[in-house]
Amino acid sequence: MPIKTLVSAAFAFCIMAYTGPVFAQVAAGAQTAGEKTPPESLRSQIAALEDQSRTAFENKKWVGFYAANLKLHQLLPYEPDYLVNVVNACGLLDRKSTAYHYMLQLQQQGIAHDFNATDDTLKIRDTEAYQYINNLLISAGEPAGEALLAFDLPGNPADYSAFAWDESRGRFLVGTLQKGKLLAVSPDGQVTELLSADDKNGIWSITGLAVDADNKRLWLSSAATPSFTGHEVPEGSQGALLELDLHSLKVLARYDVPEDGLKHEPGRLAISDDNHVYVIDQATPFIYRKTPEGKSLEAFFGNPDMLGLTDIAVSPDNSRVFVSDALKGITVIDPIAGQAAMMAGPETMNLGGISSLNYAEGQLYVIQGGLEPQRIVRLALDASGGLVESVAPMAIALRGFDHPDLGVIWGEGLFYFANAGANSGSGAVVMSTNLDAGAEVKAPDLSELKKATPINSQ
Repeated sequence: MPIKTLVSAAFAFCIMAYTGPVFAQVAAGAQTAGEKTPPESLRSQIAALEDQSRTAFENKKWVGFYAANLKLHQLLPYEPDYLVNVVNACGLLDRKSTAYHYMLQLQQQGIAHDFNATDDTLKIRDTEAYQYINNLLISAGEPAGEALLAFDLPGNPADYSAFAWDESRGRFLVGTLQKGKLLAVSPDGQVTELLSADDKNGIWSITGLAVDADNKRLWLSSAATPSFTGHEVPEGSQGALLELDLHSLKVLARYDVPEDGLKHEPGRLAISDDNHVYVIDQATPFIYRKTPEGKSLEAFFGNPDMLGLTDIAVSPDNSRVFVSDALKGITVIDPIAGQAAMMAGPETMNLGGISSLNYAEGQLYVIQGGLEPQRIVRLALDASGGLVESVAPMAIALRGFDHPDLGVIWGEGLFYFANAGANSGSGAVVMSTNLDAGAEVKAPDLSELKKATPINSQ
């Protein structure tokens, strides 16, 4: 049975020593500017526990296998493979009710899995509760919801790296990695090249786009990625946020990431109505901010427990910033109070594998291209913006889904690259799903099964 490995001990976290309004209050071990080392990084804890899990399984020490994966689940509650290992360990130990409890957790979160695929569960299969919950887990992987084909784009889907809607042109804007091209795409798929990276504009791979139509600005993040094959990148340069005139596309200002000896790769960005621009760093998990009056990128938020930032969104009034981590979930930041916390919600919520994040009118539209099943969900937030009140799957495992990513809201729909994970020249497929698609997840009524076979944690 394969055991999921997510973090290597060699993946040591680079300690950040920035100045500026940096805060990090997400979890124990969070780090503010000037601190040198956390007590024990999350990466090292995960690496050690995964090693314990492998060793225990190889030596048939089922209690140790169970304990290691339960601790891993507590560290990364949205990573389903650890919980799958916990259930398998319960099967090997013949702990039926505990196994069913964790199977039910997976089912409530919409995770797809078939525990009949391994002999580890043979001892716990002979009950109605097991068959019922396992069938629900299998059916979770079946296609559901709605999506319409919007348009196709030629070339390698993995080359398309940034996506935005430009109301002034009535076009989508799309950025590429390899040549640093900025494309305008009509809703029916007609493509016009607006600019390409060169020595004059100083653009490399385009990794993020945001349109400020009111101020006639286009914000563009660019990075010297391994994929970039355009002009020669100056030695030591890694990336920048660029401010362009929306219509002429003239570069008005450039804000480089700091030269501090660390690896940097500016990525997705978001802008508030009062012109605060936020940029994630995809190499060293960190968030930068460009304030309306600022003359440079400033360090805004960092936490050593971040494992891999994927996207960022901000409320129009700049009261909440939402940052997705593929393994940790969503961090909610209050820029005014200088506080942050992990987003909480109901038992039906799983925030793992997030590849794209959009905010509109008190709701988050989340694309989970790294989860099984791949899906798009709508999260209704409470008044504080930090708590999920309900989870509504909008599209699940639909035909054409291959690690969907790069979502953008236009009109009444969420548009996204449905096959962003298809590393081939077959072309990119852009689909759309109505913003009001889907319904709130409700946990199944298992009261009768619970009476027959108690389902609880042990």
